Amino acid sequence: MSSTRSSRGRARAGVLASIALGSVLLSGCTAANADAATYTYEPGEETVELEFWTAAVEDVNQELVDMFNETRGEELNIHVTANYQGDYVETEQKVNAAALADTLPNMFVDEVGMTDRFARATTTLNLEPYMAAAGMDDADFQMGETDNLYVDDEMYAFPHMRSVPVMYVNQDMMRELGLKETGPETFDEFEEYLEAAHDYVGGPAMIFCDYDFWVMEALFYSYGGTAVLNDDETASMYDTEGAIKTVEWIADLEDRDLIKVTGAADVSAFFAAAGSADTAFTFLSSGGIQSILGLAAGNGVDVGVSLIPAGENGQRGVSVGGSNIYLANTGTDQEKAAAFEFMKWTSDTEQAAYSSSRTGYLPVRLSALETDLIKDLMETTPGYAVAAEQITYGKPRPMTKAYSELEDLMTERIHAIYFDDLDASEAMPALAEEVNAVLNR
Repeated sequence: MSSTRSSRGRARAGVLASIALGSVLLSGCTAANADAATYTYEPGEETVELEFWTAAVEDVNQELVDMFNETRGEELNIHVTANYQGDYVETEQKVNAAALADTLPNMFVDEVGMTDRFARATTTLNLEPYMAAAGMDDADFQMGETDNLYVDDEMYAFPHMRSVPVMYVNQDMMRELGLKETGPETFDEFEEYLEAAHDYVGGPAMIFCDYDFWVMEALFYSYGGTAVLNDDETASMYDTEGAIKTVEWIADLEDRDLIKVTGAADVSAFFAAAGSADTAFTFLSSGGIQSILGLAAGNGVDVGVSLIPAGENGQRGVSVGGSNIYLANTGTDQEKAAAFEFMKWTSDTEQAAYSSSRTGYLPVRLSALETDLIKDLMETTPGYAVAAEQITYGKPRPMTKAYSELEDLMTERIHAIYFDDLDASEAMPALAEEVNAVLNR
């Protein structure tokens, strides 16, 4: 897949507009050249009822649905019902089961890395013909790394919420220690700051929890200068020097009592510690900006948001996470076109800005950055601006269909290195073989 989506989107804007006008209707070509009427919604006398499965931020998704039903939906005679399905993995499982049972909702929200597997299973639809019929292009969606919207250069999802790992910094503690209140800029500084914080609190001043493997992906990129999988996602990179030294570094920090590594069972304790006066740093999603800062403020702690530290020669990299909204392969042509109208409205500039302001997620349209709402938000809550800078170092999340399974395997094996004092130089190549076996089965 191409990594230059912005230029791609701008370059084909005119082409899509031409298709929408019917000036490029070539028989036997791609779906984008099909009859536009098939992909265009025409309001009728009867209300079109649609089901929308949501994940993650349940309350904000419900607010968007209510806003649509009261405004654009009423104009178009479309009514949407939202049903929350749980976290991303739970939702994926339910979507797969619904696809087998032919009970899919009309559209659904799920994690960005699932685009390829949904498309290749024909669970979701190619959005190109709908965009062409509407005269849309993808240029305004190019907020950071966006490969997870595409399959074989065709758009199969709209971005819904966008987030990146960031570093939450206890600025009160930094000032007490005479350190920069924005925290360390490099991993060398990070260790120095951890040592000072350890002496200050009398123990580890950071809980490291990779319950979501997404944070580890960021550390492999930034500290190790490597990735979890190779570019075409056919082989593990765990037998590389960068991957091994990243895990060795984390294990060493724990051995020195500078951090406390926790497992998935301790996630609640991890989140509670994120706003504690005794916690110096937390690596966590930018989507939690409002909740983490609010939690800290409730504890009387001033917490700020900074970039994940840079590695050797200033190297940085984070996987862009969050959710996409998918058009399900179900229903009549009219229902599919109606569902696309909802997806288009939900991801439009004003709604993108609203979703961001209500959560901590980044807006999914470049134009949303120019709204007064987001400009004011970045002034009052500078963490949003940090997240916007962090996304410029974004990388695509792996999209192989086995990745959910692999995340569990990789977490378990890497935790064993920490908890059982295994030799990373032996355990990581062994893990690479396990990952490769899953990828190639």
